[in-house]
Amino acid sequence: MKAGARTAAVAGLVLAVAVAAAVMPAAYAGGAESELRVKIDFAAGLEETLGHFWALEQNLDEGNAELALVHATHPIAELYDSMKPTLAASDPALDSLMLETLDGLKSRATTDVSRAEAQRAIDDAKGVVEAARASIVGDGMSSDPLFRMKLMKGLLETSIAEYGEAVEGGQITEMAEFQDGSAFVWRAGVIFGEIRGDIDGDAADRIDGMFGAVNDAYDSLAPPARVADLTGGIIDALDEQIMAAYGERLDFAAGLEETLGHFWALEQNLDDLNADLALVHATHPIAELYDSMKPTLAASDPALDSLMLETLDGLKSRATTDVSRAEAQRAIDDAKGVVEAARASIVGDGMSSDPLFRMKLMKGLLETSIAEYGEAVEGGQITEMAEFQDGSAFVWRAGVIFGEIRGDIDGGAADRIDGMFGAVNDAYDRLAPPARVADLTGGIIEEIDGLTGADGADDGLAGYFSAINTLLSDAKSEYAAGNNDLALSYVTKAYLDNFEFLEGPLVEAGERELMEEIETLMREELRGMIRGGEPAPAVSSQIDTVLDRMGDAAGILLAGEGDAPAMPSGSAMAAGYASVSERLDLAAGLEEALGHFRALELNLDDGNAELAVVHATHPVAELYDAMKPTLASADPALDRLMADTLDGLAERASTDVSRAEAQRAIDDAKLVVETARTAVVGD
Repeated sequence: MKAGARTAAVAGLVLAVAVAAAVMPAAYAGGAESELRVKIDFAAGLEETLGHFWALEQNLDEGNAELALVHATHPIAELYDSMKPTLAASDPALDSLMLETLDGLKSRATTDVSRAEAQRAIDDAKGVVEAARASIVGDGMSSDPLFRMKLMKGLLETSIAEYGEAVEGGQITEMAEFQDGSAFVWRAGVIFGEIRGDIDGDAADRIDGMFGAVNDAYDSLAPPARVADLTGGIIDALDEQIMAAYGERLDFAAGLEETLGHFWALEQNLDDLNADLALVHATHPIAELYDSMKPTLAASDPALDSLMLETLDGLKSRATTDVSRAEAQRAIDDAKGVVEAARASIVGDGMSSDPLFRMKLMKGLLETSIAEYGEAVEGGQITEMAEFQDGSAFVWRAGVIFGEIRGDIDGGAADRIDGMFGAVNDAYDRLAPPARVADLTGGIIEEIDGLTGADGADDGLAGYFSAINTLLSDAKSEYAAGNNDLALSYVTKAYLDNFEFLEGPLVEAGERELMEEIETLMREELRGMIRGGEPAPAVSSQIDTVLDRMGDAAGILLAGEGDAPAMPSGSAMAAGYASVSERLDLAAGLEEALGHFRALELNLDDGNAELAVVHATHPVAELYDAMKPTLASADPALDRLMADTLDGLAERASTDVSRAEAQRAIDDAKLVVETARTAVVGD
């Protein structure tokens, strides 16, 4: 999957990086440990500590001296050792206080002292935990919803293991572990309550319901497999939210990196007194990149968005050859400051400094540079100087990032990448054939894939056509709904992140005229219509025109790709393609259906016929109607199968048939749900 299609397929990212749960790739592990990973691990220890404090309080309330002592000593006996190296290296005095405070709990927070005195000791310990959080993790990252979702996930995964040790045959066999599991679920729930407003409403409601189901399962001492399944539902929902947030931040950061590349090219042209090219790079960030970043920035920080708009827009008059070089540099430096403020606000300091995240930004810059160079050089001559400078600027910016994270990369891999950058720069200097530059630059990309654990899978040109379909269809839906900024962002990403990667191949195929026509239709006319607030039918018609011409391009470029999908026409897209909002709604319905299937299984296990029929009928009676339009439009045959399968559950999955027969009916329904998810929502 190429960076150009990153908007449509964030799943191509290394999710292990986003959730910080997987083993580091070997080549990366040779360098310093990721600061982000260190902070996640440290914060995870603090969260488990707080869970033990809660369990300690419950046992003190109940006068259970033995279990109170277990939870009073667990933080110092089990958790402190993993946190000490980080805390001692950063703040020795705070480390000593942490050690003293946690160690004192075994005598200060017991049933041998008054409840009030014990609470004071616990509150003192909580204060030290928060001081350690502020010192090591920092206030910004500690309040970052994405970071906190990762902590929730860690707590829930640990709770599954604890419950699995604690319950057997409907009995608690290990009370301490049972309370550990309960405490970690409780703490994950506390975090969820604090960040609920930062999670999509439907997703938040589903997670809320899942927490209720997990708590009920604990109360009923359900089988460990059942608790693992229910808790896993929350973890899956968190993974979806983490991936979406990670992808949004990666896209935003990529726009900032390209902006910095243009600032560098602007500086070079000002030094050379090249007024025309200076103006190109002064205006490109506001004309091309800002629109893709605006929805995210405006939603998070409207004042900063306004400052970004004003600053970038001002470059065309403040950073030119008509003013002194020093004055122009001040304008550029102001713009760089706004870029860094936006990075801190949206991406966050932790992720911005994470080497794996930054390697992904390098990869995106390098892939874009290949497309720019391919447009710019032909027959050993520069035919498009602006694009040539774009490619140079993006290679330069990728090299800057590499220099900043080189110490975090295994020495052998770092030396190879360094040499490859030299080869790419030499190829630019001698105006090597685009295929040669693509090959050399691709070598760096392959090294990055090896370091990050990416599989390097490439959808070919078909991936760009697919992404353009997705983005333009979403733009149509959002514009019709009045979300003009979001529609403009989607169109901008369709062009910059995708069509630009098709321009070179179209020219090579002898279709420069078609390439320029589509570029004009999408980049200039469609975006101009959205900016100008043209009526929705006119914008929709323009999108259909773009898609029709894209169909012509697909017929040319994909003709030799065997099973590569053909590009649907604009009208076909309007009739049968699910937008992002439609896919989210469908996915929400599918998740609720799976929740009812779980409840149905539990009631069948309990022999509760009345509640079994409630959950057997709810999917078809309440959920299917909302899903049908999207499903029927995308796949009529699958829609009919869904209707028949859900409708048959009331009869096929009831207490009137054997439990095994009922389970087969439920499994059939689950299979249809997963088929619908794959067909319409996508992997």
